Amino acid sequence: MKIAEGGRHLAHEDGTPFFYLADTAWNGPLLSTQADWAAYLADRAAKGFTAIQFILMAPWGAAYTDAEGRTAFNLDDPSQIDEAFFHRMDARVDAINAAGLLAVPVLAWAAKFGDSARHNPGVALPERALQNLIRYQVNRYASRHVLWLLAGDGRYGGLRSFKWKRLGRRIFGDRTKPRAPVGLHPMGKTWPYSSFKRETWLDLLGYQSSHSSDAKTVDWLLKGPPAKAWLHETRPILNLEPCYEGIHNWSTQKPFTNAEVRRAMYGSLLNAPTAGVTYGAHGVWSWETTAREPLNHPGTGIARPWHEAAQLPGSFDVQRMAALFSSIDWWRLRPAPELLHPRIGQDDPYRLMSVAATPKNNCLIAYLPRGGETELKLTAPNTQWYDPRSGRYHVAQRSATGTYIAPDNQDWIFLAKKT
Repeated sequence: MKIAEGGRHLAHEDGTPFFYLADTAWNGPLLSTQADWAAYLADRAAKGFTAIQFILMAPWGAAYTDAEGRTAFNLDDPSQIDEAFFHRMDARVDAINAAGLLAVPVLAWAAKFGDSARHNPGVALPERALQNLIRYQVNRYASRHVLWLLAGDGRYGGLRSFKWKRLGRRIFGDRTKPRAPVGLHPMGKTWPYSSFKRETWLDLLGYQSSHSSDAKTVDWLLKGPPAKAWLHETRPILNLEPCYEGIHNWSTQKPFTNAEVRRAMYGSLLNAPTAGVTYGAHGVWSWETTAREPLNHPGTGIARPWHEAAQLPGSFDVQRMAALFSSIDWWRLRPAPELLHPRIGQDDPYRLMSVAATPKNNCLIAYLPRGGETELKLTAPNTQWYDPRSGRYHVAQRSATGTYIAPDNQDWIFLAKKT
């Protein structure tokens, strides 16, 4: 895996664009049986996922040990690595690659809230011990097909950035040695990258739009830093954690539906040059085997067992999303809201359209979260509505007044092509 020429998306070694469509299985390799892990990966590959995000070590806030009671290192002496722990992880990582999927490990979880903070290596370990542990993981798995996330769920801006910049430079800073791309997974609704402008080891800009659907969160996603950074950045921009399906919405205290997840995912794909996005299901990320609330995550709601959560409706929406984007030159898309008449959602973030187009406007794609009417500011002989719930296409007829009206008030994708 590498950063594509031009810097806007990921690519295979031969330059073929790689659509980053990841699933979140933080605890999966730690807690799964070999058979369950194989079944899960087969399901994700069949649904068009291309990557798996996961935690490579224990303890962390949502799992104190692996399924066999082991930790990655001696808790009294972090310099003592447990080879048996990582031997077990070797098989899980190899299984990801064998399924044709990119392995995306977080090397140090860094969330600092509640009791979980003392279990997260990115917070709890001294910097030198943390550096040695991260380097060990990188050296062990460098030959696999991977993308590294240096740290997870932390605050990295301002003064906090110095620690992570030092670690990034020491571990990934030698550009004479070929390596996989490196990113960060920040805390929800934070954008730390003004502190990382000169960090050449940081290859992509990851963010987390958080588990809320209030107006401020939606506005932050569609109009805030994630939607503005591409104007002065050439690194890929990826939402590594939109809202999880089934987790409690912080603003409503009700579980997120697949429709709400679609809203976040399509908005994330079109708010910057398209590179990819991540999906998550409550119960899969924490790898539950019985219905319960995940460890150290109060208020998130009862999670289903992983094998049930893996079949939530949103995973089939992702399958249709993969089919849609594979049918167009997604890697050429750039935000282009000026090409549709600003009739929908300018003052309402819940109705705001997300619009992107290829150079010369040969292909335009727009996501309308609640249907409506829009006007196309270019001539395109081929216009269609795509139903993200069924995967069916419908001819988009231009009305007598020159507008296009969505089939109903649900969410729709509008496609316009010149050829």
